[in-house]
Amino acid sequence: MNLTRFFWKFRFFNLVIIVLFCILCCFNISSLNVFFESERIIELSNVDKDIIDKSIDDSNLLLVGIKLKDSISFNKINEVNNVVKEISNSKKIRSIKSILNEKIIINESFIPLVIPLMNFEDESKFNNSVLKLKEYKSNLISDDLKDLIFVVKSKGLDNEIDKIEYISFLEQKFSQITQAKVNISGQIKSEIYMKENIIKELRLFIVLSAILCGLILWYFVRSIKLVIISLFSIFISIIFSFSISNFLFGGIELVMIIIPAIIFIITISDFMHLLNTKEEIKNKYRFYFNQLQNIGKPVFLTSLTTAISFLSFTFGSFEPLMRFGVVTTISIFVCLFIIVTFFALAIDYNLVKRRIGVNLSNKIYYLISLLNSQRSWILYVFIFFSFLGVFNFKVDNFLKDEINKNSQLFKEINYFEESFGGIKPISFSLFNSTNEQTDKYVDFLEMNHVNVDLNIKRNDTTLIKARMKDIGALESNLLYNKIINFSNSIDLNSSLGGVGYLFDQISNKLTYEVLIGLLIAIFLIGFVFVFINNFNFKYLFVSLIPNLIPLFSCLGLLSLCGFYLSLSNAFIFAIVFGLIVDDSIHIISAYSINRRKKKSILDSIRYCEKKTFHAIIKTTIIIIVSLIPLFLSEFRSISQLAYITISAAIIALIFDILYLPNMLKKYIK
Repeated sequence: MNLTRFFWKFRFFNLVIIVLFCILCCFNISSLNVFFESERIIELSNVDKDIIDKSIDDSNLLLVGIKLKDSISFNKINEVNNVVKEISNSKKIRSIKSILNEKIIINESFIPLVIPLMNFEDESKFNNSVLKLKEYKSNLISDDLKDLIFVVKSKGLDNEIDKIEYISFLEQKFSQITQAKVNISGQIKSEIYMKENIIKELRLFIVLSAILCGLILWYFVRSIKLVIISLFSIFISIIFSFSISNFLFGGIELVMIIIPAIIFIITISDFMHLLNTKEEIKNKYRFYFNQLQNIGKPVFLTSLTTAISFLSFTFGSFEPLMRFGVVTTISIFVCLFIIVTFFALAIDYNLVKRRIGVNLSNKIYYLISLLNSQRSWILYVFIFFSFLGVFNFKVDNFLKDEINKNSQLFKEINYFEESFGGIKPISFSLFNSTNEQTDKYVDFLEMNHVNVDLNIKRNDTTLIKARMKDIGALESNLLYNKIINFSNSIDLNSSLGGVGYLFDQISNKLTYEVLIGLLIAIFLIGFVFVFINNFNFKYLFVSLIPNLIPLFSCLGLLSLCGFYLSLSNAFIFAIVFGLIVDDSIHIISAYSINRRKKKSILDSIRYCEKKTFHAIIKTTIIIIVSLIPLFLSEFRSISQLAYITISAAIIALIFDILYLPNMLKKYIK
């Protein structure tokens, strides 16, 4: 009660504090650093990086692909060679490996000879080289001689501006080759592409979501002033969230680009529940007090349970997700402070009016109620898909997981995957190996579709730089074990490394950590209900089932399309659980509050049906509408957040309306 009085008494003071901090935050986030996800997986991992330190720096390695209109000719290869010579003079270039300087070993004589594979001193020698290509296969040119790959080792790329200018330089120079299409891939290119598009998408989606959210809000509240207040509270909360991350961690992680969508959902959901009233407002403070007592407590409880869900990310060892968990948890309570303050101001200025049931929410409730006659069959369907989700449970990770297939970046990466055997960098170190052992090792790698780009002898260690297709962590780890077994079979002391190898070793482990954290959070939320209801353990069952079944049903539906859990979507399920649990909490809380007021079970259920059901229908509609722009994202974690949240929210809404009231009648007397 004292807290309610505080928010009412100091509503204008709180508003001034919010505005001042908002201004300071705007200055704080004027320039944001965005940390690239796969880079952070390696950078912040605890895996031994000794092999990476000894090997060629993968982050500075670029693949440049040239697709010619016709098979390469004598004139064309000289044109290509002239361009490569010009590029090689750049201070940013350490080396360029291509068909132009590839060498082969000829074992026909007593002493093996190392000779260039491609000789283009004159047309006759060039034609002989083309014939050699049929005998000595090269990974640096396609079989039809139309596609060439250049493995470019870079140096001196100290900042983002250098990297952007460097990529532009390569694109410009290679584009001078007539009738050639240029594709560039590599960690540098991916970082630049993603960082540029993250900022663009953040701006676009915030604007689009705000427009759609504003329209549907106006439909429900029929007050342009309330719409403006709601959207203003969202924008302030988003600014606070990014500012918190920038202040604490010096920037935002790639996973944090979904924070605006989360803020939209949390803020609007809480605001809609507080605005949901059919009472005439006679005394402003008394109305504010009653709303916070009857609805504010469940709103705080939903904020707490959502915060617990996000805190599950702090249980793991992956620092970007830990930071995401910390930032979103703080943001949730900042949002709550802003919402309660703005709600008090809205009442004070007579903006909150008695709302008659909106036709759309009434129709949706009526349609769901019609399913009551088929409740048993619908429950069987939910259970079937839940078992399907558990049965098809699969954890795997690909380097391309974050990139949607319709993006330009994916198309460029896929070009190298299809034409040149992959983009995933792998390093091998052979210790005290003989030439025969090294040759056998390289042959074995190539037999297993691992393309060797560089083979460097340094003292007693041979360093092999290779690439492979992005076949997923599960299949890759099987291949690594196969390579290790072969190395042992020829008595060769070797070790594996490289960014691709480390990614495969770490990503699945991190995914399981996220899922374990989610399980812990789920049971913590259940025990919160047990604790606040005098240790009535029936609340554990009633609070978890309405949220677990929709979650597993959604997973089962997605599994029909080959869905698997990866680091880029496992944390989405933790987010979704934290969001969909809000609806059941409001229903359970409304029922419990009415029962504590000595109302009968039937009257308590009727209260939920008349008031709470319509509020959760409205919030579900707003969530769906607000997330629609996210389907357009080039990042899979963004688009997956949209369709997973929407699917789970619809299933949860149906389950809560059809089954939760009966569960309350049966178990909560």
